[in-house]
Amino acid sequence: MQGDDSLRGSDRERRTLEQRLRDALTQDVEVFESPDSETPLELTDPVDEPLIHEQRPVAASDDTERMERNAGSEPETQPTELADENASPTSDLDRGDTSRPAASIWNRLPRIPVEPGRLERNLVITANRRDPAHGAFDVLRTKIVQATQERGWSRVGITSATPGSGKSFTAINLAISLSRLRNFNTILMDLDLRRPGLTRVLGLRDMPATADFLRGEIDATEYLSVFAPNLLNIGDRLALGINGREEPYASELLHNPASARRIAEMKAAFDADLIMFDMPPALAMDDVLAFRPHLDCVLMVVGGGETRAKDIREAQRRLGDDLPILGVILNKAEIDDSAPYSYGY
Repeated sequence: MQGDDSLRGSDRERRTLEQRLRDALTQDVEVFESPDSETPLELTDPVDEPLIHEQRPVAASDDTERMERNAGSEPETQPTELADENASPTSDLDRGDTSRPAASIWNRLPRIPVEPGRLERNLVITANRRDPAHGAFDVLRTKIVQATQERGWSRVGITSATPGSGKSFTAINLAISLSRLRNFNTILMDLDLRRPGLTRVLGLRDMPATADFLRGEIDATEYLSVFAPNLLNIGDRLALGINGREEPYASELLHNPASARRIAEMKAAFDADLIMFDMPPALAMDDVLAFRPHLDCVLMVVGGGETRAKDIREAQRRLGDDLPILGVILNKAEIDDSAPYSYGY
């Protein structure tokens, strides 16, 4: 009997929290179901309490240093020009249409070896598709493709209000899901220039710097990489712009119109249908604000148990009413407080 009362109390508390979330953002913002949540929650007006109950389930976060420690003793790898001869190529259905005009430039990109064990440990759940939560990213993928194509958008920023919400987790999982679409070219760029994370998630080192590409010191074929043929059917029409070096003058570089021109040239050369930018948290420094004019829309990732609705509203205010929020992703992230997001405030 006591257990039944406790359950009903938990349900009441959840309903109360959901009601608060319904006051967090505007009604026209779509909310996508978190891979870790049982039900989608609508976000609408501000509350002062954390959005999610203190007892948070284990999920992904932006704490990529913790991910790398969990990767065990596996050595880091570097992209290679030639694919592993022992790897099975992706199927013709998933590889994309090589008749598109940009096919030759895609074939010139360095290839990143696929290590299923590392991807699984680092919570890239869409890679091996064993975790049933990968289906949530497939749904998100389809919604994003439909929404952007209907509106003529192609540049999507992925950000959060505050650190530790799981934006990089969302970005890489969504990108791999997109890679399996036939005849669809996707580019994922790491624009978190002050604290690059994709290198650790993928176990890479000695990668080109995003800043060098934006400054015109290297071209796109030196900067971007693709996954080598693999058993996981990760497609070869996903190009990754992985940032191999921290950049102290991030906001100035993102504000520079020359950076936008470089990205536009890259999009045209690679015939990209969609470019996703893994951005810093919107309330950390002014990097997202500096790059804001070059985005068509944003995905806002909310960290369960950490993000407060007042932070979401402040992030939305900084982004401005004229930059559409394509959706809000509620991610029940477990935060490792021992590794803070080092933006110095």
